[in-house]
Amino acid sequence: MYEFAEPYSDAYKLKNIIVCNEVMTAEAKPKGHRNASPRRIHFGIGRKMMSFFRSSKSGRGKPRSQHTPIFSKIHPAKRPALHSRRQSSNEDEPECFHRAIGNILLMSQFFGILPIRYIRSSSVRNFSFYKFAPRVIYSYFVLLAISVMTSISFLHLFRTLNANSFQTKGGIADATVGAIFYGNSLLGNLMFLRLCPKWISIQHDWRAMERLIDNNGKWKGPVLRWRFTLISSTILSLALLEHILSMINNTPSDVWFGKKNLEDFLIIYTNKSHRFIVRNVDYNFTLGLFIFFISKVSTFTWNFTDLFIMLVSTGLAERYKRLNARILEATPAQLSVTDWHELRECYAVLSALVKKVDNEISGIILLSFTNNIYFICLQLLNGLSPSTAEHPIINSIYFFGSFIFLIGRTTAVTLLAARINDQCKLILPILYNCPSVNYCREAQRLQQQIATDDVALTGHRFFSITRNFMLAVAGAIVTYEVVLLQFNIALQRDEELNNMAADSNG
Repeated sequence: MYEFAEPYSDAYKLKNIIVCNEVMTAEAKPKGHRNASPRRIHFGIGRKMMSFFRSSKSGRGKPRSQHTPIFSKIHPAKRPALHSRRQSSNEDEPECFHRAIGNILLMSQFFGILPIRYIRSSSVRNFSFYKFAPRVIYSYFVLLAISVMTSISFLHLFRTLNANSFQTKGGIADATVGAIFYGNSLLGNLMFLRLCPKWISIQHDWRAMERLIDNNGKWKGPVLRWRFTLISSTILSLALLEHILSMINNTPSDVWFGKKNLEDFLIIYTNKSHRFIVRNVDYNFTLGLFIFFISKVSTFTWNFTDLFIMLVSTGLAERYKRLNARILEATPAQLSVTDWHELRECYAVLSALVKKVDNEISGIILLSFTNNIYFICLQLLNGLSPSTAEHPIINSIYFFGSFIFLIGRTTAVTLLAARINDQCKLILPILYNCPSVNYCREAQRLQQQIATDDVALTGHRFFSITRNFMLAVAGAIVTYEVVLLQFNIALQRDEELNNMAADSNG
C-alpha cells in the first residue's frame, strides 16, 4: 500500500477525462475473444484512476488516507534498469515541476503576473490565491495602469488610422504599434490573473501525475531545474539586451554621458518612444515616470508570455521522454502484459493532463503567436527602410537584432511546444515492430491510443503546435512581409516624385 498525503484539488476532472480517453481509444472487442469485455476493462481502469486521484477535501490536519496503487507490481527481474528504488518521502522532489519553476514565477510577481502565495513552496498544498491579498492588489494596480495606457493608445489609433496613414511612410506602424503593444500586455496580464486559481488546480493534478508515473520515487523523473534556468536566463538576458538597445536608440548620446538629469531623460525618452501618448495627454514629470514604469512591465509581460509557454512545454515533453525511455531501455519482447498495462495508463494520465493544461493556456498561446508575428513584420520593415535616426548604425543594430531575437524566440516557442507531440508519437515505430509473441491487447490499445489521440498544445483550438506549424508561421511571415515591402516601396516612390515636383515648382 502506498500513501498519498496531498489532497489533489480538481482531480476528479482529470480522472473523468482519462476514463473517457480510454473508452474512445479502445478497439472494439473481436469475435471469439474470451477475455473481459472492453467495457468492463474500461470501468476497471476508471475505478483504479478514481482510487488514485480521490482525496479528502476536509481539513489538512486529518489522518492520511491510504490508496491501493494503480499499477500492479512490475517484475523487477525483467526490467532491472528501471527499478532504482528510493525512500518515499512526504516532501515533494526538488526536480518536480512546481519546484523547478517556482523561482521564475516568483520573479514574475514583481511585474504583477501570477500573484499566488507560497509559489516557491516545496508542496503544492501550500499554494493559495486570495482576491484581496497584497500581491493580488498590486497586480490589480498594474492591470489598471496598463489599462490606462491601452485606452490612450487606442484613442490615438482611432484618431490617426485613416486613409492618410496608408499614404504616409510609417503611418500604419505609428498608428497601431502602441495599441498592439499595450493591448497585448493588458490581455496577457488579464489571462495570467484569470489563470491563478486554475494554475493551483493544474499543479495539484500535475503533482498527482508525477507521483503516479514515478510510483512514489521508484522511477526517476526528469531533471528540470537546470533546463528551466538555462531557458529563462537565455530569454531574459537577450530581452534585457534588446530593451537596452531600444532605449539607446530612442535617446540622444549626451543622455548616456551624464549631460542630462533624470527629468530631461524622461522628457526625451517619452517624446521619442511614446509620442502617441504625448499627443493625447499633456506631459509632466509624473506622467514620464508612469510611462517609464509601465513600459518596462509591459515589456516583461511580452517576453514572459513566451517564456512561460516554453517552460510548461518542456515540463510536459520531458515527462513523455521519460516514459519513452522505459520502453526503449526494455525492448517490447521483454515487456509483459502488466508492463504494457502500466505504460498505457501512464500515457493516458499524461495525455489528459496535456489537454487540461492546453484548455487553460491556449488563449495565452494564441496571444503570443499573433503578437510575435506582428512585431516580426514591423521590425523587419523598419530595418529594411532607410533610416533618418541620429545614430543610423545603432538604429540598424537594434532593428536587426530585435528582428533576429523575435525570430529566435518564436522558433523556440514553436519547437519546444511541438516536442510534446513529437515525444508522444516517438514510440509508435517500436509498437509497430513489436514481436507477435509479445503483442498483447494492452500493447494494441496503447498503439491505438497514441496513434489516434491528438496530443498537442493549441492556440485556442485554431491551430495545433507541431513541427509542421512552424512552416505555416514562416510562410505567413514571408507573405505579410512581401506585401508590406511592396507597399513601402510604393510609398517611397510617391514621396520621391512629390519631392521632385516640389523642387521643379520652386
